[in-house]
Amino acid sequence: MKFFVLVFSFFICVKPSFAENGLAQGVQCEQQIISLIDQAKRQIDIAVFSFNRQSIIKALIKARQRGVEIRLMTDRSQLAASKSMEDVSRLLNSGVDVRVSTHKKGLMHTKMAIFDGKHAVSGSFNWTNAAVENNYEVCNIFKNDESYAGLHLKMFNRIWEENSKSKSDGWLRMKGYCGNFLLLRT
Repeated sequence: MKFFVLVFSFFICVKPSFAENGLAQGVQCEQQIISLIDQAKRQIDIAVFSFNRQSIIKALIKARQRGVEIRLMTDRSQLAASKSMEDVSRLLNSGVDVRVSTHKKGLMHTKMAIFDGKHAVSGSFNWTNAAVENNYEVCNIFKNDESYAGLHLKMFNRIWEENSKSKSDGWLRMKGYCGNFLLLRT
């Protein structure tokens, strides 16, 4: 009888987990990321070393247009190409809060995103054409896993705070204009 009471108590007291964890590569990872962007209702936090995948950029702009707050941290070494600066400019002009890593040592080599504090994506997958079409990449997808998303968000917030808005904007200001777009919002 004690055994049944113990088992019954376990099922009543322990909150069931409905996490859906998976692993994807290439197009499957891109599709999962776009799906999570499309489903986001409040907040998307992204730290990605390199990005140029237009389907993901378009999904981010649409999310921003429907009111989702978006913070994007990227590495300045990846913004040297004019095409990358055009992508940043498009995101800034859509209202995405972009910060560029201003760390003097090393790279901001992280690849992760957190969606509404309950879903996370991480791994080696940059949000680039090469990652989708050519490379062997790891893309860990954690859906409905608030504890894992929380760990990612804690790391993201630390990186975000270590790279102040004023330093990031100063770096972007040095780049000036990109095409017809002013990089800094007023």
